Amino acid sequence: MRKFGPILCLALLAVPAAPGRAAGPASGDPTPAGVAAAIRADGAAQAVGNLNDSNDFDTVTAGIAAADPAWMALVPQMAPGLDSDSGPQVTTALALALPQDARLVLRTLDARYPALDPQSVCARPFGHDEVPDIKGYARRARAALRRVRDAGLRSVRDRCLSVLGR
Repeated sequence: MRKFGPILCLALLAVPAAPGRAAGPASGDPTPAGVAAAIRADGAAQAVGNLNDSNDFDTVTAGIAAADPAWMALVPQMAPGLDSDSGPQVTTALALALPQDARLVLRTLDARYPALDPQSVCARPFGHDEVPDIKGYARRARAALRRVRDAGLRSVRDRCLSVLGR
């Protein structure tokens, strides 16, 4: 039995990882394409949970907060999987993106999901550590919202302006 110990260990190391499992260290930060594929394969709740478990959700929310169109396109797909941990993070990221690209943010808002509800996103759901100049943020957000002229977004824009204070 003693002779087989090292051979057995080497044999086990040679066996590939089970499908769907990481074979080694993380291959880097998640990408929009990778997250979209995970949502399609595993569903939103599992994909978002996996991102949270691996501490990669910050990369996703940073992309959303930067109003990156590729990350923003994933928000509606992630919505059914957002929970009490991930939902507020997405709400804050959307609020931070609002002054940068109000049209893009307004397209993602959906009152069916608490994290995407205009009442939540437009209510400045962050602290002074995230946005030291709250008044400046509100001014920039209102200005960005007023530039949105799309008829299909008018209702959500007006709701958002109402929450922000005209």
